[in-house]
Amino acid sequence: MRSTRLFYALFAAIVLIHAAAASAAGPIDMDDPRRVVGRENNVRVDALLVQDTITPGSVVGITYQIQNLSDEPVAVASKLVAASYDSDSRTITLALGAEVPQDGKMPQVELIAPGEKKVFRGGATPVLSLGALRTPHAAPRFVQVKVSVLRNLTPFTAVNSGQLLSDSQFDQWFEANDTIFLNTIPVRFSPRRSNDQSAERADASMRF
Repeated sequence: MRSTRLFYALFAAIVLIHAAAASAAGPIDMDDPRRVVGRENNVRVDALLVQDTITPGSVVGITYQIQNLSDEPVAVASKLVAASYDSDSRTITLALGAEVPQDGKMPQVELIAPGEKKVFRGGATPVLSLGALRTPHAAPRFVQVKVSVLRNLTPFTAVNSGQLLSDSQFDQWFEANDTIFLNTIPVRFSPRRSNDQSAERADASMRF
């Protein structure tokens, strides 16, 4: 028990923790029918999209809660969000956290202790093809959320945020990373932005 407490203290003292990101986000409404969930090795993720209509160039925003039901601390790079689009499946993939450290550097992470839950917000803009914009049958229909969680924190306790990882640490990050996939979320697609006064001209020229 004492060694576990010392580990928490050391990790929190070295790694930059984004407490503000967690406190700024409100709780997940567990009764919302649009809520999606995923669980892997005693880490549970619940999430809700900020909006259920996708428009060209818009940010796909999400609120998500990570609950650590394991006996060990986990961490997530909560500021890293990426969006991609697959026209064949008509699915936008929203990737939260760092499956692989960007540029080989230690990202800023948020620690989640055993039994703890934290709520975060994030968002990214997917690049849609002209086919997706022009053809209704190729437009976005679903959003797939996946969250990358770091499980083994020991190799990174002495690494500062932004510091270049060694080859060994890079491999250890990849090995210690768990990707949790949530249920697919159905969405609607609108070819124009309702609040953009220039949307009509943009739609006509297809310059998104």
